[in-house]
Amino acid sequence: MRRLASVADVELEMKRILSRDPSELFQAAWYLISTGGKRLRPRLLLSFNEVFGGDSERAIRAAASVELLHNFTLIHDDIMDKDETRHGVPTTHVKFGEPIAILAGDVLQSESQHEMARAVEGLPMRRAMAILESHAAITTDIARGQTLDMRSEVMDYREVGLRFYYGMIKLKTAVLFAHACWTGAYLAGASGKPASAARSFGLNLGMAFQMADDILGLVGDPHVTGKPVGSDVRNGKKTLPILIAIKNLSGSDRGSLLEKLKARDPSAVDLIVKGGGIEQTRSFMLKFKTQAESALRSMPNGPALEEVRALLSSAVVREK
Repeated sequence: MRRLASVADVELEMKRILSRDPSELFQAAWYLISTGGKRLRPRLLLSFNEVFGGDSERAIRAAASVELLHNFTLIHDDIMDKDETRHGVPTTHVKFGEPIAILAGDVLQSESQHEMARAVEGLPMRRAMAILESHAAITTDIARGQTLDMRSEVMDYREVGLRFYYGMIKLKTAVLFAHACWTGAYLAGASGKPASAARSFGLNLGMAFQMADDILGLVGDPHVTGKPVGSDVRNGKKTLPILIAIKNLSGSDRGSLLEKLKARDPSAVDLIVKGGGIEQTRSFMLKFKTQAESALRSMPNGPALEEVRALLSSAVVREK
């Protein structure tokens, strides 16, 4: 019987990769991974690989590669945003110092590329190169998205339209989900419409995931999220609920909201709710979820596809 890959296998593989010297560098690289997390991206890759009957050992390596890359982006994001906590613990640069944290991120990015090369070893050249090229391009896409996010922080709220927002979150968040899903399917031999459908699923899930984050960044339970109510207002983020509320409100309410946002006053949340920001963001989020579900229609039914559907629900309907 063919062995099924699990997230535990992926974590063991990442631990193996990062058990090296000098210890302070690799401990810093492993630190954020060891604090937990949803592991959505490796779970999706493993599940899509299983949907199409792929090799488990290849999938474990590819999933480890994607998760290493994700954690590289988290370390560097935390440095840029000057965040002091993540997952309820000190961020990597707070615990180990900024120089080591930067190097730890570099290690994760490098090891991610190496691990993906190991995952595709022995595949037909064209298929292997397509996976490696997609994986290499992701880092640039995420960097573009992060740059747009930083640019938005110095822009006036009224200058950031929905088109800008969608482009930003697609690059910053959704493309890595899309890459994980497509890689899992393509690694297993899927091509053409099935592989494109896997990518489309991941892209739509990623868009919905970011919108769920936007909601939680304003009205999430602080005891669950680890962030105060209105944290995105405090940080000057241009998220979808805020943009919608600015568009919907008028007169004194709109003026008051803009003043509170400029002052980074978390009481702005009340006006964001009043302006329909939370409700309409939830509506947009569910539309992207529906589009993701539609991408699965042509795929082989079975336990693996049910796991994909469950992962979609957990990515969108969540408290943190």
